[in-house]
Amino acid sequence: MPRRLSVVLACLFLLIPAGAGASDFAPDPELRPPDCPSIGRCCVRDTDPCVHPGLARALLAGTTAAFTLGGFMGFEAGDSLGPMHPWAQMMGVGGIGLLGAGIGTIRGLVSPRGEVRVVDRPGRPLFRLTITPGGSSVLGESSPYGLGVSLDPNFVLTDVFSIQPHFKVSFGLGRATDVDPRPQAAGEPADDTTTFTTASTRDSVKVSVGAELSWKLPYTSPGLLKPAYAGLVEFKYKPGVDVRLRTLHADTPAEQTVELTSLNPMLFGVRWHVSPRQRFTFFVGPRWNWISFTDPGSSELRRGPPQNGGLYAEGWYQVDVPLTPEGRKKTSVSGRLNLGYVHDKLSGVTFDTGAVIGFFGPINVSWDFRFRRRGAPVAIQISAGVWLSAGGGPYIELGFVAPEVGS
Repeated sequence: MPRRLSVVLACLFLLIPAGAGASDFAPDPELRPPDCPSIGRCCVRDTDPCVHPGLARALLAGTTAAFTLGGFMGFEAGDSLGPMHPWAQMMGVGGIGLLGAGIGTIRGLVSPRGEVRVVDRPGRPLFRLTITPGGSSVLGESSPYGLGVSLDPNFVLTDVFSIQPHFKVSFGLGRATDVDPRPQAAGEPADDTTTFTTASTRDSVKVSVGAELSWKLPYTSPGLLKPAYAGLVEFKYKPGVDVRLRTLHADTPAEQTVELTSLNPMLFGVRWHVSPRQRFTFFVGPRWNWISFTDPGSSELRRGPPQNGGLYAEGWYQVDVPLTPEGRKKTSVSGRLNLGYVHDKLSGVTFDTGAVIGFFGPINVSWDFRFRRRGAPVAIQISAGVWLSAGGGPYIELGFVAPEVGS
């Protein structure tokens, strides 16, 4: 019996890649677009110029591998990590590009129809509601559930220019509790565990305001990438400001407010469409911070001078996955895999490995589902993911998708 069960399980595992790509087929041959191989050059009728996903992913893998190796060598050779040292950012963003190129190649190979574009691929919804579970791994501490509300309308200005303003406010649904970890602050053991004295509780609010401007380079014009058909490239500019406000409640009735303002006026990026279904995006730019605080019991903020906050960087690799045959269901369902790295070093959420503590930002792994009735102008998008980091954790988003303005 165990042997028969193992054979059945092995067969199921062999069928998983085929099943993942089998949804790419449309039962009606007339609805099936031309094949677009995931390795060689392909041309999809009535969409974009020819592309070469295999070559594009090879170029991406080589470039990001060089960045990752260069960041690792600088990280190992340097005896300090100053605010402008790019080693950690290079390793994080380069690692995402290298990992994404490998996953994207596997996904393209198991897709029977290759790299045909997903018609209704998930994107950033107009309205999002984000919920993050509470909890803490530190004995005696607690963290409440978090709630975030985002607004991201998209305005299509021309065929090559678009702008997407961004507004988000997030806050904890309750107070977080911090303890005093010093041995002399430990209380009497309870249930074979040691308890620590509560040091303070805090309320937190974060507000983010910005915009993302996209400029698509003319893909059919003479240039470096056209002879190789290595995919469309977009230049991006994403200025923004973040304000983080914390109200501390110590063991006295007096409250103290701490405000951290981060300004990113020169955040530039590139999005590379390495295939019709896969994209690699990164942003990098300097940042300036202002730290303000009040004296306990006072409401007057004492603002300090602007400080160099170092380089901000983030990188994302996204893979679109169709989940319903085209034209054969009343409701269309499409998915997207997201792999990301964010290097901000503001929230205290970091990816720690071995003796390297606090240098790397969190890693994000998430999946998007978009549901749309055939022909409907609006859709629903559900996302679930996890921040792989110290202090991170899972989250879920519910989004409302509306038509782009000007499209």
